[in-house]
Amino acid sequence: MIGVALSCLGISPSAAQAQTAPQQKEFAATVTSYWVTTKTGARKDQKIYGRFALHADAARLLNQMNFICPKSRRTYAHLTIYLDDMIALGAPYKPFRGKIEGQLAIDGNGAVTLSGESIDTELFFDRTPASVNEIDRVMNARRIQLRVGETKVAYDTNPKFEELMRELLTESAGATGFFDTEAMLADCRKYRGEGTR
Repeated sequence: MIGVALSCLGISPSAAQAQTAPQQKEFAATVTSYWVTTKTGARKDQKIYGRFALHADAARLLNQMNFICPKSRRTYAHLTIYLDDMIALGAPYKPFRGKIEGQLAIDGNGAVTLSGESIDTELFFDRTPASVNEIDRVMNARRIQLRVGETKVAYDTNPKFEELMRELLTESAGATGFFDTEAMLADCRKYRGEGTR
């Protein structure tokens, strides 16, 4: 059903999921531009907003990144990027635990460097007072290119992909909310009971 829906929109399943660009050695996924909350992602002490892609077989939703909003204001919210699907396609990332420096190009208009942490195949970047502007630029981007060491991955958005994914996320993942980045951050602040930043 998902494959048929994609074909009707003129999007091949392979264009809607993680794929390689051999000449650039960059691995890319088409993801939702919006953030989604789901019933399965509900937690007592934190709110989770995700961005999703489709698997190559167009039968599975893939969670590519999350914004984690803890209830406690003593804990920083953070952006998590999941590399499992990119690694499965051949991205040369060796899972490890330790500090990282992520270089992120934003919509082809400059780049930022974010200090973070790798825990196996997951990358964590805290939204601290020092990094808030850079993190927010990344989360608002239509195209994100991430480089960590020799690993290059990219996350693209496609307007044709958006409405279909809303339907799939509602039906398959129990989506409870859809947010652009500004609305998501406002919802997070409300959840944490804090001011404008």
